[in-house]
Parts: sequence; C-alpha cells; structure tokens
Amino acid sequence: MHAAVAETQPLSLPPDELRRLGYHVVDRLVAHLEELEVLAPMPPVDSSWSRRSVPPCPDGPTDPRAAVDELFDDILPRGQRATHPRFFARIGSPSNPVSPLADFAAAGVNAFAASWAGGAGPSAVELAVVDWMRGWMGLPEAAEGILVSGGSVGNLTALAVAAHARAGDRSRATGYASEHTHASVHRAWRVLGFEPARLRVLPADGDGRLVSAVVADAARADRREGLEPFCVVATAGTTSTGAVDDLPGLAELCDRERMWLHIDGAYGAPARLCEPGRVALAGIELADSLVLDPHKWLFQPYEVGCVLVRHPGLLDEAFTLDGTYLRDTVGQGVDLRNRGLQLSRGSRALKLWLSLRVFGLDAFRAAVAHGIALAEHAESVLRARTGWEVVTPAQLGIVCFRRLSASAGAGAEELDRLNDELVRSAVADGYAAPSSIVLEGRTAIRLCTINPRTTFVDIESTIERLERL
Repeated sequence: MHAAVAETQPLSLPPDELRRLGYHVVDRLVAHLEELEVLAPMPPVDSSWSRRSVPPCPDGPTDPRAAVDELFDDILPRGQRATHPRFFARIGSPSNPVSPLADFAAAGVNAFAASWAGGAGPSAVELAVVDWMRGWMGLPEAAEGILVSGGSVGNLTALAVAAHARAGDRSRATGYASEHTHASVHRAWRVLGFEPARLRVLPADGDGRLVSAVVADAARADRREGLEPFCVVATAGTTSTGAVDDLPGLAELCDRERMWLHIDGAYGAPARLCEPGRVALAGIELADSLVLDPHKWLFQPYEVGCVLVRHPGLLDEAFTLDGTYLRDTVGQGVDLRNRGLQLSRGSRALKLWLSLRVFGLDAFRAAVAHGIALAEHAESVLRARTGWEVVTPAQLGIVCFRRLSASAGAGAEELDRLNDELVRSAVADGYAAPSSIVLEGRTAIRLCTINPRTTFVDIESTIERLERL
C-alpha cells in the first residue's frame, strides 16, 4: 500500500503512518514540557555546531520517526528555552501548551488568511481576536487592526500608517522618541525613508520615562527650523526596566499639536488586563496606534504581534494592493492583505483564540498579575538581603539590581566586571538565566518575570544561587 500511495502521491504518507508520526510528535512535545524544569534555561552555545552539522539533503525517503527524533534530539535543544520557569533574560515568550495545537492544525490544513474568499474562517477569527485586544486596551469600537509577526513589523506597520496620515513632506518630517525606545523603531523610521537624524532621541526623566515637556521643547525647536513634527513614539513598558512613558501627557500634547501618538506596548500593553497594570498603563487607550505582542505577555508561541489603529480605514488606505490576479477575491468580506505588508499570509489568530477558548480570559488576567507580583517579590527579597542594590524598582514584571563587592572601596569598573561575570556564570551554571543591562553607564542584572510557570520559590532560589556564584 505504501508503494502505491507513494506512486500516486509522492509527498504523502499512508493515513495510519501519518497518524502514528503525529502522535509521536505530540508525545515528544509533552515529554519536553515534563522535563523542562531540569533543563538549562539557556543552553551553552556549542562552538562545533554549524550548518555543516545538519545532514545533507537526502535524494530518497528516510525513516520519518527517526527524522522527528533528530529534530527533537539534535536541533531544537540548541537554543533558549523561553518557556522555562527560570528564563528571566530579555523579554521571554512563555508559551502555553495548547496554542501550538492550533498552529499544528492551521499548518496541517494550510489555512489562508489574506482574503475573505480564501479564508473566511481564519479571517473572521483574526478580526474577532483583534477586536478583543482592542477592547482590552480601551480603544474605541471603530478602531481596526491586524496581526503581524511581532513588535518590529508592528512598529513598521504603525509608523507607515502614521506617515500616510500625517507626514506631508518626509524630507522635513520629524518624530520624537525616548532614549529607551526599542531599536526596531529606529529601523522602521529608516526603512520608511525618513532622515534617520530626524527621529529625535530625547532623554528620559529620573524614572526612565519620556515626558511631554521634553517633547514639546524639541518640537518647538524643530518648527523654528522649518521642519514638520508629525509623530511621537511612546513606550508602554521599556525592555530595559519596564518603565511606562507619560502617556496621558504625551497624548494631550499630540492632540494639541496635531501629532500622531504611536505607543509601543509590545511586551507591556497586555498588563492592562489586571488592575495593577491598568493603573500603570493609564492613557494607553489614547493612542493613535498601538503595538502589542501576544507572543510575550499573552503567552503565545512565536510569532504573533498585533497592530491597532484608532482611525478606521487608514490601514486599508496605506496598504491596499490590487492586481487582475486578485479580481475573483475582491468584495466578499474583509481582505486582511489590505491591512499590512503580507499578501500570502497564514493564520496567527487561531492559537490565541484556542488558548482563550480553553483557559478563559480570567486565567490570562491572573497570569499577568502573577508576573507583576513576582518582580515585586524579587525586589523585596533583594532589599532584605545584604550585598544587593536595587537599581530600578519592579515595574511591569521587570526588576534591575546590582551585586555589591565585598571589597571595601571597589570602583565602578570593578563592580561592572563583577556583575557581568555574575550573569555569565549564572547562565553557564544552568539553573537560571538572568540578563545584563547597562543603565546610566553602569552594568546591572535584570530579571523579567512574566512567565506564569515561575514560582516565588524560583525567585528566592535564583537570588540565593546568584549569591553562591
């Protein structure tokens, strides 16, 4: 039977064999989750591993089960384990175990989400989950959005809409951002054809926030030079410290000066689901455009980001494309290809939809609140123990701190070396993976605690482990 099927369907497997292979993949995934806690959150880089380590492409078929085992045994272990309860580096992606099943199903049927005619089911789900996020963020009902790969493409998409709406002459257009703004904003500005130096990088205040008075002064100076201030990029949860810019003040300024307010909330915005986050993110609902990444604090696997735009129709104005090859798909519903850069696009919405259907929104709210509480617990533990300095307090699941030297009179450079080495030693040790950060020219250690698998004991034992190292 296998030979007959192979003769007529060269890129297929008999149903029973495919079923067994699928069960084996799920078994390996479950086994990975069961053993996750005893693995290193950040495996050391194997210097001997390269593209030449990957076996050559075979001309004929090989054993399917052996190929899956090779994937799980040799390839997937070589990378960070962002779902690990003690992965505190950067901004992790602590995925839940149900969403991958939706990705599996969507890929299995090759779901299409570019046109209503080609994928009314996936398109409707995307419109629905985008509208759910719009509601969670407090934007008006008329606001529209689209799912993208993540915050980088989200910022590019949003700034393209802002430019379409407000930048009359790009050669004279200026924008304003904080020194802590994500690097993807600078890249988007450059890619969109703006003069790089005219994205004004402004100093943050003592709490790491961009405030309206600084932006107003810079915009006023640019207008005197004959330039056209058109947008402000605010951050709702900086990658470095979790700080939130002065959103209400910036919104009032932008409204008064007819500038576009874009808010990068890639990691921080979902904190609005819980009360502490809602307080911290006051003003986020005033954005002209907003980016958030469900693959961060909504616990989805890579890749899924979301762009929300306050003003209906602008996404379509900026991105609609046409061609005679598309004529049979026009006019039957919302064609999502017209709201972003991609024409061919799969469905990123199904995984978020399935996990919300399975767990319910209250579970997500509790998980976000737990992440905020973990960072606050870490701060209290550090303050209660000798030898630690809290550099920035817990904010939206991030706390930064520094180990102090036992040597009296240790200089700044020595303390920087000490803390850099402590982070390297912790990652090599394999128990926990913090990251380092430079704040005001000094090295600090940073924990990002947004993983719902992380416990308060994990926080305490990580700090104790750092002391022993």
